[in-house]
Amino acid sequence: MRRPLHATVVDLNLAPMVDVMMCLLIFFMLATKMVERAHSAIDLPSARAINYADAGGRGERMVINIRPAPARGEDAEYVILEKVMTLKDVLDLVQRRRRALADLHCVIRADRGLVYGVVEPVLAGCADVGVRRVSFSAVPEGDDRS
Repeated sequence: MRRPLHATVVDLNLAPMVDVMMCLLIFFMLATKMVERAHSAIDLPSARAINYADAGGRGERMVINIRPAPARGEDAEYVILEKVMTLKDVLDLVQRRRRALADLHCVIRADRGLVYGVVEPVLAGCADVGVRRVSFSAVPEGDDRS
């Protein structure tokens, strides 16, 4: 004798999936905010040939933004994590971070309208404290992004 077929009830619990999706949403919102803080609105110079830096490379990355100063009398302002600093403060911070980290990678994002004399002290300061990985941000030639 055969048993009668009964419909099986399928119960789908979506609560764990919603929890995971909320965690992912919060993570990406925070990660986006951190990237925005590190990258000030700067009109980057263009370059014909660009070597893309390895984003997952070794060491800690420190982004130094150099943009035109809004106040007269100053050539530029130095910004790290949206905090405006003096050149001396930037060099002191680079030195402290270099002492704490064996492999510090400095990324210099300078506005295309600035003269080299504003960028050179940062580059020299990095070399003085032993930072060997320094790169400059640029956009591909013909690209209007900053």
